[in-house]
Amino acid sequence: MSNMFTNEELSSFYGVLNNNQDLIEIDCGCTIAKYGDTPGKLRIFANGKIEIDCNCIENCPRVNLSPIEFAKHAGRANARNNWKSQIWVFKNDGEKVALRKTCLLKYHIEVFQRPLRKVIHRDEFLSCSRCSKDRRFFLRSREDCKIYHNALIDNNWKCSDMTNRSLTCNDDEERQSRRVCRGCPRSTKCEGCEKCVCLGCNMCRFADCSCGSCVDFIQNM
Repeated sequence: MSNMFTNEELSSFYGVLNNNQDLIEIDCGCTIAKYGDTPGKLRIFANGKIEIDCNCIENCPRVNLSPIEFAKHAGRANARNNWKSQIWVFKNDGEKVALRKTCLLKYHIEVFQRPLRKVIHRDEFLSCSRCSKDRRFFLRSREDCKIYHNALIDNNWKCSDMTNRSLTCNDDEERQSRRVCRGCPRSTKCEGCEKCVCLGCNMCRFADCSCGSCVDFIQNM
């Protein structure tokens, strides 16, 4: 494999620290009027990934940052959409030039997204094998999900098997008017949507379970 960038392409930049088959390292920075320049070391990998080590102080612990994280660390509030214009490298004459105006992003394919939403597990109901009353399971933690999961695969599950609260078949069933509320953040009367129905995640699937749902999830991870 040849070098990522030709000597001709890199000859217009100052501060190129490394240029080999898999990555390039080059001095970079981000400027904000209030704090001035925040220098860094930019690494561009052949697979398109970009990382920056901050050098705002000696031995700064902020390393392996994404461009967005680096720009925010420098003080930029709108870094998510504008980091290509806010982060610069030096031209050979010492002038700063924005990344978006250089050839350095030609391998860049990574998309920096907002963190994935927190998975919401709505309350679920299960019928007792003895009294046939529907019992609510609150799925607010991994432990709660494990209790419901174990009950779900147990064909003989009964009220008294509820491990996180005291319950017997003599206890009244929850009113139907109350059952429509199942803990969805979108609507109290949601009948099931992408915000509250989970088809499998690390919170509700378990490596020590041999049921088909858990086995398939663990194998596909």
